[in-house]
Amino acid sequence: MRKFLSAEWLRMRRLWLTWVLLVLLLAALALQVNGNLSKLEELKAEVETGISAYDGSPLSSQHIEGNLILIQIQTADLSYPAFIGTVARLSTGFGWFFVILFTVVFGGEDFTRRTIPVILTRGVRRSDYLIARTLSLWLAMGMAVVIIMVLAVAWGPFIHQQVTDDPISLEGLGNALLWVFRSWITCLPFIVAVLFWAVLARNMGPALGVGIGLHTLEYLYGLVLPIMAAVFANMDPTSEAVPWFFRVQIEVFSFTLGYNSDLFLNWGAPFTRDAVFLAGTIGLRSDTLLPTIPERGLAFMVGYAVVFFGWTMWLLRRRDVRYGP
Repeated sequence: MRKFLSAEWLRMRRLWLTWVLLVLLLAALALQVNGNLSKLEELKAEVETGISAYDGSPLSSQHIEGNLILIQIQTADLSYPAFIGTVARLSTGFGWFFVILFTVVFGGEDFTRRTIPVILTRGVRRSDYLIARTLSLWLAMGMAVVIIMVLAVAWGPFIHQQVTDDPISLEGLGNALLWVFRSWITCLPFIVAVLFWAVLARNMGPALGVGIGLHTLEYLYGLVLPIMAAVFANMDPTSEAVPWFFRVQIEVFSFTLGYNSDLFLNWGAPFTRDAVFLAGTIGLRSDTLLPTIPERGLAFMVGYAVVFFGWTMWLLRRRDVRYGP
Protein backbone atom coordinates (compact mmCIF):
# COMPACT_ATOMS: atom_id res chain seq x y z
CA MET A 1 0.00 0.00 0.00
CA ARG A 2 2.74 2.45 0.99
CA LYS A 3 4.76 1.84 -2.19
CA PHE A 4 1.71 2.14 -4.39
CA LEU A 5 0.66 5.34 -2.62
CA SER A 6 4.16 6.76 -3.13
CA ALA A 7 4.01 5.84 -6.81
CA GLU A 8 0.62 7.53 -7.14
CA TRP A 9 1.94 10.66 -5.44
CA LEU A 10 5.01 10.75 -7.69
CA ARG A 11 2.90 10.37 -10.82
CA MET A 12 0.58 13.10 -9.66
CA ARG A 13 3.45 15.53 -9.09
CA ARG A 14 4.72 14.88 -12.59
CA LEU A 15 1.34 15.44 -14.18
CA TRP A 16 1.39 18.86 -15.84
CA LEU A 17 -2.32 19.36 -15.17
CA THR A 18 -1.61 19.41 -11.42
CA TRP A 19 0.42 22.59 -11.65
CA VAL A 20 -1.74 24.23 -14.31
CA LEU A 21 -4.86 23.83 -12.17
CA LEU A 22 -3.03 25.12 -9.10
CA VAL A 23 -1.90 28.25 -10.95
CA LEU A 24 -5.42 28.82 -12.30
CA LEU A 25 -6.88 28.36 -8.81
CA LEU A 26 -4.48 30.90 -7.31
CA ALA A 27 -5.14 33.36 -10.13
CA ALA A 28 -8.90 33.05 -9.64
CA LEU A 29 -8.48 33.62 -5.91
CA ALA A 30 -6.40 36.74 -6.53
CA LEU A 31 -9.12 38.10 -8.82
CA GLN A 32 -11.80 37.38 -6.24
CA VAL A 33 -9.89 39.12 -3.45
CA ASN A 34 -9.27 42.10 -5.71
CA GLY A 35 -12.98 42.13 -6.57
CA ASN A 36 -13.90 42.17 -2.88
CA LEU A 37 -11.53 45.10 -2.29
CA SER A 38 -13.11 47.00 -5.18
CA LYS A 39 -16.59 46.20 -3.87
CA LEU A 40 -15.64 47.54 -0.46
CA GLU A 41 -14.46 50.81 -1.98
CA GLU A 42 -17.69 51.07 -3.98
CA LEU A 43 -19.77 50.55 -0.85
CA LYS A 44 -17.84 53.26 1.00
CA ALA A 45 -18.32 55.65 -1.92
CA GLU A 46 -22.06 54.89 -1.99
CA VAL A 47 -22.33 55.62 1.74
CA GLU A 48 -20.52 58.95 1.36
CA THR A 49 -22.75 59.88 -1.57
CA GLY A 50 -25.87 58.76 0.28
CA ILE A 51 -25.00 60.80 3.38
CA SER A 52 -24.25 63.93 1.35
CA ALA A 53 -27.49 63.57 -0.63
CA TYR A 54 -29.61 62.34 2.30
CA ASP A 55 -33.21 63.55 1.93
CA GLY A 56 -34.56 62.21 5.19
CA SER A 57 -36.70 59.51 3.60
CA PRO A 58 -36.84 56.02 5.21
CA LEU A 59 -35.65 54.43 1.94
CA SER A 60 -32.47 56.51 1.89
CA SER A 61 -31.82 55.71 5.52
CA GLN A 62 -32.28 51.97 4.96
CA HIS A 63 -29.98 52.07 1.95
CA ILE A 64 -27.21 53.74 3.94
CA GLU A 65 -27.64 51.38 6.90
CA GLY A 66 -27.61 48.37 4.59
CA ASN A 67 -24.36 49.50 2.98
CA LEU A 68 -22.80 50.15 6.40
CA ILE A 69 -23.62 46.58 7.44
CA LEU A 70 -22.09 45.23 4.21
CA ILE A 71 -18.98 47.35 4.78
CA GLN A 72 -18.66 45.95 8.29
CA ILE A 73 -18.95 42.37 7.01
CA GLN A 74 -16.51 42.92 4.13
CA THR A 75 -14.01 44.63 6.39
CA ALA A 76 -14.18 41.81 8.92
CA ASP A 77 -13.69 39.19 6.20
CA LEU A 78 -10.66 40.97 4.72
CA SER A 79 -9.04 41.81 8.06
CA TYR A 80 -6.20 39.66 9.36
CA PRO A 81 -6.31 36.82 10.42
CA ALA A 82 -9.94 36.27 9.32
CA PHE A 83 -8.62 36.79 5.78
CA ILE A 84 -7.07 33.31 5.94
CA GLY A 85 -10.49 31.72 6.42
CA THR A 86 -12.05 34.01 3.83
CA VAL A 87 -9.60 32.84 1.17
CA ALA A 88 -10.28 29.22 2.10
CA ARG A 89 -14.02 29.85 1.73
CA LEU A 90 -13.59 31.63 -1.59
CA SER A 91 -11.54 28.73 -2.95
CA THR A 92 -14.42 26.31 -2.43
CA GLY A 93 -16.94 28.28 -4.46
CA PHE A 94 -15.42 27.52 -7.85
CA GLY A 95 -12.78 25.15 -6.49
CA TRP A 96 -15.12 22.17 -6.71
CA PHE A 97 -14.85 22.31 -10.49
CA PHE A 98 -11.06 22.09 -10.18
CA VAL A 99 -11.45 19.14 -7.79
CA ILE A 100 -13.82 17.38 -10.18
CA LEU A 101 -11.58 17.97 -13.20
CA PHE A 102 -8.41 16.83 -11.45
CA THR A 103 -10.10 13.75 -9.97
CA VAL A 104 -11.60 12.71 -13.30
CA VAL A 105 -8.34 13.12 -15.21
CA PHE A 106 -6.16 11.40 -12.65
CA GLY A 107 -8.76 8.84 -11.52
CA GLY A 108 -9.79 7.86 -15.03
CA GLU A 109 -6.29 7.75 -16.50
CA ASP A 110 -5.85 4.00 -15.89
CA PHE A 111 -9.06 3.22 -17.75
CA THR A 112 -8.34 5.56 -20.65
CA ARG A 113 -4.81 4.18 -21.12
CA ARG A 114 -5.92 0.64 -20.22
CA THR A 115 -3.22 0.30 -17.59
CA ILE A 116 -5.47 -1.00 -14.81
CA PRO A 117 -5.09 -4.66 -15.90
CA VAL A 118 -1.32 -4.27 -15.61
CA ILE A 119 -1.64 -2.77 -12.12
CA LEU A 120 -3.98 -5.51 -10.89
CA THR A 121 -1.94 -8.36 -12.35
CA ARG A 122 1.15 -7.14 -10.51
CA GLY A 123 -0.38 -8.01 -7.17
CA VAL A 124 -2.08 -4.75 -6.25
CA ARG A 125 -5.37 -5.51 -4.53
CA ARG A 126 -8.47 -3.71 -5.64
CA SER A 127 -8.99 -2.31 -2.14
CA ASP A 128 -5.40 -1.06 -2.00
CA TYR A 129 -5.76 0.44 -5.47
CA LEU A 130 -8.92 2.37 -4.60
CA ILE A 131 -7.73 3.48 -1.16
CA ALA A 132 -4.37 4.64 -2.51
CA ARG A 133 -6.02 6.49 -5.39
CA THR A 134 -8.47 8.22 -3.04
CA LEU A 135 -5.83 9.13 -0.45
CA SER A 136 -3.39 10.43 -3.06
CA LEU A 137 -6.06 12.72 -4.51
CA TRP A 138 -7.14 13.87 -1.05
CA LEU A 139 -3.54 14.56 -0.05
CA ALA A 140 -3.08 16.54 -3.25
CA MET A 141 -6.10 18.64 -2.30
CA GLY A 142 -4.56 19.04 1.16
CA MET A 143 -1.33 20.33 -0.34
CA ALA A 144 -3.29 22.84 -2.42
CA VAL A 145 -5.12 23.99 0.72
CA VAL A 146 -1.79 24.36 2.57
CA ILE A 147 -0.32 26.42 -0.29
CA ILE A 148 -3.40 28.65 -0.28
CA MET A 149 -3.15 29.04 3.50
CA VAL A 150 0.56 29.94 3.38
CA LEU A 151 -0.06 32.56 0.69
CA ALA A 152 -3.00 33.95 2.67
CA VAL A 153 -0.83 34.18 5.80
CA ALA A 154 1.81 36.11 3.85
CA TRP A 155 -0.61 38.23 1.82
CA GLY A 156 -3.09 38.93 4.61
CA PRO A 157 -1.27 41.78 6.43
CA PHE A 158 -1.07 43.82 3.20
CA ILE A 159 -4.81 43.36 2.60
CA HIS A 160 -5.49 44.24 6.25
CA GLN A 161 -3.73 47.59 5.84
CA GLN A 162 -5.92 48.43 2.85
CA VAL A 163 -9.24 47.84 4.60
CA THR A 164 -8.74 49.05 8.17
CA ASP A 165 -6.49 51.16 10.40
CA ASP A 166 -6.91 48.77 13.32
CA PRO A 167 -3.72 47.01 14.44
CA ILE A 168 -3.33 43.36 13.52
CA SER A 169 -4.41 40.98 16.26
CA LEU A 170 -4.28 37.19 16.30
CA GLU A 171 -7.76 37.04 17.75
CA GLY A 172 -9.86 34.76 15.57
CA LEU A 173 -6.88 32.84 14.18
CA GLY A 174 -8.25 29.54 15.44
CA ASN A 175 -11.56 30.06 13.66
CA ALA A 176 -9.75 31.00 10.43
CA LEU A 177 -7.66 27.82 10.59
CA LEU A 178 -10.83 25.82 11.16
CA TRP A 179 -12.12 27.22 7.87
CA VAL A 180 -8.97 25.91 6.19
CA PHE A 181 -9.30 22.48 7.81
CA ARG A 182 -12.98 22.14 6.95
CA SER A 183 -12.32 23.14 3.34
CA TRP A 184 -9.92 20.19 3.08
CA ILE A 185 -12.34 17.77 4.76
CA THR A 186 -15.13 18.69 2.34
CA CYS A 187 -12.96 17.63 -0.61
CA LEU A 188 -13.14 13.93 0.34
CA PRO A 189 -16.79 13.14 -0.53
CA PHE A 190 -16.43 15.01 -3.83
CA ILE A 191 -13.33 12.98 -4.70
CA VAL A 192 -14.99 9.67 -3.84
CA ALA A 193 -18.17 10.54 -5.76
CA VAL A 194 -16.26 11.64 -8.87
CA LEU A 195 -14.05 8.52 -8.73
CA PHE A 196 -17.24 6.47 -8.86
CA TRP A 197 -18.26 8.14 -12.12
CA ALA A 198 -14.78 7.61 -13.54
CA VAL A 199 -14.86 3.89 -12.69
CA LEU A 200 -18.43 3.52 -13.91
CA ALA A 201 -17.79 5.25 -17.23
CA ARG A 202 -14.27 3.80 -17.59
CA ASN A 203 -13.49 6.95 -19.54
CA MET A 204 -12.56 10.49 -18.59
CA GLY A 205 -14.92 12.28 -20.99
CA PRO A 206 -18.30 10.98 -19.76
CA ALA A 207 -17.16 11.06 -16.13
CA LEU A 208 -16.12 14.71 -16.46
CA GLY A 209 -19.42 15.62 -18.10
CA VAL A 210 -21.49 13.87 -15.45
CA GLY A 211 -19.43 15.22 -12.54
CA ILE A 212 -19.48 18.85 -13.62
CA GLY A 213 -23.02 18.56 -14.98
CA LEU A 214 -24.45 17.28 -11.70
CA HIS A 215 -22.65 19.89 -9.63
CA THR A 216 -23.79 22.66 -11.98
CA LEU A 217 -27.37 21.36 -11.87
CA GLU A 218 -27.22 21.32 -8.08
CA TYR A 219 -25.89 24.88 -8.06
CA LEU A 220 -28.60 26.10 -10.42
CA TYR A 221 -31.21 24.29 -8.36
CA GLY A 222 -30.06 26.37 -5.41
CA LEU A 223 -30.63 29.50 -7.46
CA VAL A 224 -34.32 28.68 -7.75
CA LEU A 225 -34.84 28.71 -4.00
CA PRO A 226 -34.35 32.48 -3.45
CA ILE A 227 -36.77 33.17 -6.30
CA MET A 228 -39.38 30.90 -4.82
CA ALA A 229 -38.67 32.31 -1.37
CA ALA A 230 -39.34 35.83 -2.62
CA VAL A 231 -42.72 34.68 -3.96
CA PHE A 232 -43.74 33.30 -0.58
CA ALA A 233 -41.93 35.91 1.50
CA ASN A 234 -44.94 36.90 3.59
CA MET A 235 -45.92 33.37 4.52
CA ASP A 236 -45.26 31.71 7.84
CA PRO A 237 -43.04 28.65 7.25
CA THR A 238 -44.69 26.87 10.17
CA SER A 239 -48.12 27.14 8.62
CA GLU A 240 -49.75 25.11 5.87
CA ALA A 241 -49.84 28.17 3.60
CA VAL A 242 -46.46 27.31 2.10
CA PRO A 243 -47.15 25.25 -1.06
CA TRP A 244 -46.20 21.60 -0.92
CA PHE A 245 -44.01 21.82 -4.03
CA PHE A 246 -41.86 24.49 -2.37
CA ARG A 247 -41.44 22.26 0.66
CA VAL A 248 -40.45 19.39 -1.65
CA GLN A 249 -37.86 21.63 -3.34
CA ILE A 250 -36.39 22.51 0.04
CA GLU A 251 -36.36 18.87 1.14
CA VAL A 252 -34.63 17.67 -2.03
CA PHE A 253 -32.01 20.42 -1.86
CA SER A 254 -31.26 19.65 1.79
CA PHE A 255 -30.08 16.15 0.81
CA THR A 256 -27.61 17.24 -1.86
CA LEU A 257 -23.86 16.93 -1.36
CA GLY A 258 -23.27 20.59 -2.23
CA TYR A 259 -25.69 21.88 0.40
CA ASN A 260 -24.41 19.60 3.15
CA SER A 261 -20.78 20.42 2.36
CA ASP A 262 -21.68 24.12 2.62
CA LEU A 263 -23.49 23.42 5.86
CA PHE A 264 -20.38 21.79 7.32
CA LEU A 265 -17.90 24.21 5.75
CA ASN A 266 -19.68 27.28 7.06
CA TRP A 267 -20.55 25.52 10.32
CA GLY A 268 -24.26 26.11 10.43
CA ALA A 269 -24.41 29.12 8.10
CA PRO A 270 -24.48 27.56 4.63
CA PHE A 271 -26.03 30.59 3.01
CA THR A 272 -22.77 32.46 2.55
CA ARG A 273 -22.65 30.96 -0.94
CA ASP A 274 -23.99 33.69 -3.21
CA ALA A 275 -26.48 31.44 -4.99
CA VAL A 276 -28.24 30.68 -1.74
CA PHE A 277 -27.52 33.85 0.22
CA LEU A 278 -30.97 35.32 -0.38
CA ALA A 279 -32.43 32.12 1.02
CA GLY A 280 -30.58 32.66 4.28
CA THR A 281 -33.95 33.08 5.87
CA ILE A 282 -35.45 31.38 2.82
CA GLY A 283 -37.50 34.56 2.36
CA LEU A 284 -39.82 33.42 5.11
CA ARG A 285 -39.49 36.05 7.84
CA SER A 286 -36.71 35.00 10.22
CA ASP A 287 -37.20 31.25 9.91
CA THR A 288 -35.88 28.66 7.54
CA LEU A 289 -37.17 25.36 6.23
CA LEU A 290 -33.63 24.15 5.57
CA PRO A 291 -31.69 22.25 8.25
CA THR A 292 -28.75 24.23 9.61
CA ILE A 293 -27.09 21.74 11.98
CA PRO A 294 -23.42 21.36 10.91
CA GLU A 295 -23.16 17.87 12.39
CA ARG A 296 -25.94 16.86 10.02
CA GLY A 297 -23.91 18.14 7.10
CA LEU A 298 -20.89 16.16 8.29
CA ALA A 299 -23.00 13.02 8.68
CA PHE A 300 -24.31 13.34 5.12
CA MET A 301 -20.79 13.93 3.79
CA VAL A 302 -19.57 10.77 5.54
CA GLY A 303 -22.59 8.90 4.23
CA TYR A 304 -21.94 10.01 0.64
CA ALA A 305 -18.26 9.04 0.94
CA VAL A 306 -19.04 5.59 2.36
CA VAL A 307 -21.78 4.82 -0.17
CA PHE A 308 -19.79 5.90 -3.22
CA PHE A 309 -16.62 4.22 -2.00
CA GLY A 310 -18.45 0.93 -1.48
CA TRP A 311 -20.21 1.26 -4.82
CA THR A 312 -16.92 1.93 -6.59
CA MET A 313 -15.30 -1.08 -4.94
CA TRP A 314 -18.22 -3.25 -6.04
CA LEU A 315 -17.78 -2.06 -9.62
CA LEU A 316 -14.06 -2.81 -9.56
CA ARG A 317 -14.62 -6.34 -8.24
CA ARG A 318 -17.49 -7.09 -10.59
CA ARG A 319 -16.16 -5.65 -13.84
CA ASP A 320 -12.47 -6.52 -13.56
CA VAL A 321 -12.77 -10.13 -12.41
CA ARG A 322 -9.98 -11.35 -14.67
CA TYR A 323 -7.27 -9.25 -13.09
CA GLY A 324 -5.75 -9.53 -9.65
CA PRO A 325 -7.20 -10.45 -6.24
